[in-house]
Amino acid sequence: MKIAVHGKAFSPDYDDAVKQILKRIKSIDDAPILEFHFKRFLDERMSLTRDWESFSEAHQVESVDLLIAIGGDGTVLEAATLVRNTEIPVLGVNTGRLGFLSNVGIDEIDLAMDAVAAGKVWYEKRLLLQVEVDGMDFGGFPCALNEVAIMKRDTSSMVAVEVERDDVFVNNYWADGLIVSTPTGSTAYSLSAGGPIVMPGAEILCINPVAPHNLNNRPLVIPADGQLQLTAEGRENQFLLSLDSRMFILDGGRKVRVTPAPFRFVLMNLEHQEFFSTVRAKMHWGIDPRDR
Repeated sequence: MKIAVHGKAFSPDYDDAVKQILKRIKSIDDAPILEFHFKRFLDERMSLTRDWESFSEAHQVESVDLLIAIGGDGTVLEAATLVRNTEIPVLGVNTGRLGFLSNVGIDEIDLAMDAVAAGKVWYEKRLLLQVEVDGMDFGGFPCALNEVAIMKRDTSSMVAVEVERDDVFVNNYWADGLIVSTPTGSTAYSLSAGGPIVMPGAEILCINPVAPHNLNNRPLVIPADGQLQLTAEGRENQFLLSLDSRMFILDGGRKVRVTPAPFRFVLMNLEHQEFFSTVRAKMHWGIDPRDR
């Protein structure tokens, strides 16, 4: 099995655990590759990876069988920009608080590596959104795993976002911004804006205004197929267009076309993992608040 590793800087408290996962990775693949910046961090922190090869471009991981993302959910989102349309599975190992995507705890490293080696895992295909704006370059990966959002750039007046679906007018939202969320993103930004929690396998999207001026504008759930067209206007002529954590400047009046991507993001899970157990742990469902 060929393994690539992407990650972010972590607390020294996790040094021993990360050393263990690196040793286990090397026992499965004698020539794993590390993302360049993460390798530089590890080389300064520990000596285990000095002879490992590194990569800095997405095309350099096209031949791997698995990408392990060490960090939080944001690190897994970055991993999506590396695997792109290859559908190479990603295993998220969490070095912070419990994540929805980086759902392997640091104390489960040996369990996870045993499962990978034995093939005792299962794969979950997640919907991505593909974005097109005439004349805009999204760096070779015009897709988002969590959400596409249009936001005002500063504390100025609201943005008005007109939404059409397959050339049928839906609504004009006056708000601080508008989120188009996938089921994966339903537990991210959209949730903080009052959106519903959606099971990852559902083929739906949620259109969710951020701080809407009209309080009767509530989150709207629609089928994922078809094309959404978003057009932002306002007193300011420039807005922020975000694809997950990547930000771009959007001129007012430009049409943002959002469609389901023709490929999926593949998340590797351990046998005992499932969505509801993660939600219960993250959201503290079923726990008496007095017992927290």
